[in-house]
Amino acid sequence: MMRVGIVGGGFAGLAAAIMFLRSGHEVRLFEKASGPAPTGGAISLATNALTCLSILGVREHVVTEPWSHTAAAVRTPTGRVLVRRTLSELTGGVQYAAVPRRQLLGWLAERVPQECLQYNSAVNHVRADGVLTVGRTAQHFDLVVAADGVRGVCRASLWPEAPPVRSTGIRGWSWIAEDMLSTGFGPIWGRTTDFGVLPLHDGRTYVYGGTSRLGARLSDYRSWPDPLPGLIEVAQSSHVSTPEIFEARPPRHLARGRVVLIGDAAHPMRPTFGQGAALAMEDAITLAREGVAGLSIRRTRLLALYAASKAGSYFATPRLRAAEAARNMSLTLMPDPLFSSMAGSLSHWRGRSSYAD
Repeated sequence: MMRVGIVGGGFAGLAAAIMFLRSGHEVRLFEKASGPAPTGGAISLATNALTCLSILGVREHVVTEPWSHTAAAVRTPTGRVLVRRTLSELTGGVQYAAVPRRQLLGWLAERVPQECLQYNSAVNHVRADGVLTVGRTAQHFDLVVAADGVRGVCRASLWPEAPPVRSTGIRGWSWIAEDMLSTGFGPIWGRTTDFGVLPLHDGRTYVYGGTSRLGARLSDYRSWPDPLPGLIEVAQSSHVSTPEIFEARPPRHLARGRVVLIGDAAHPMRPTFGQGAALAMEDAITLAREGVAGLSIRRTRLLALYAASKAGSYFATPRLRAAEAARNMSLTLMPDPLFSSMAGSLSHWRGRSSYAD
């Protein structure tokens, strides 16, 4: 039995806690916040994310029908349809759902005994020998799982030579509308800005967007195709998240001494394919099942997803008018099933590092 210390109570940290507890280890999870994140929009759950939730024991909470087979499309700001598929086909699977981030984190937290979850506990320092300083107390662990995110203390302390975390220059928007829509789902791709409209599993509507245009405001996009204008009208500024998006290549080695990086602490990337939470849970499951060696094998997959997220971001919002026209033409000529197959290939994961692709 190991004593496992986990830094960070997001998807990576909670998934790691569930998996290591299931294996009989002693677990302590330290999270600086007072509980699961109260905001943060929603999480898109493609095939690999649903596989992770099944392994973690919370899949039964997620309703995928009728949303999986709901019609969706990729459109331009003028309303021109470039791709027609169902929501599940756009992500390359047969089932699909989107769930509020707070709700999904809550389901995972319920799987971890309260004595293992230490909220309001900021980790101030971490050492490669497994010593964590929480407040003024030093605690020793056989394994430290660094799941404290892109700006966390673990990556900064022990991976100074890792590729730097950089801003993408993209500012995001996300909010949840109470409106229950029946049509208009899918992404809208412009030149410098993109949006997406997704149905939540509880019948509400999730809206996300991102722009590289300086000074852009939500109100600037009221001329884009329905249902976006109406969703912008009901967006309350106090409930709209506006994160800045960062990225960094995964470091060459994900382990240093007794400390292991997973989730956004290891591989922050653009949310082009909505894979952040899924990859974080994949990391945690792989680490608990196969150890650091299994996690190291995943680096190939992580590098591929990092590159794909960057390339996909430039494809969706190419910034140049000529590139935008070329994108629209290529999607018009491409068979819709081929598009969904290419996009969906990124979410193929069978629960073991050897099946990462």
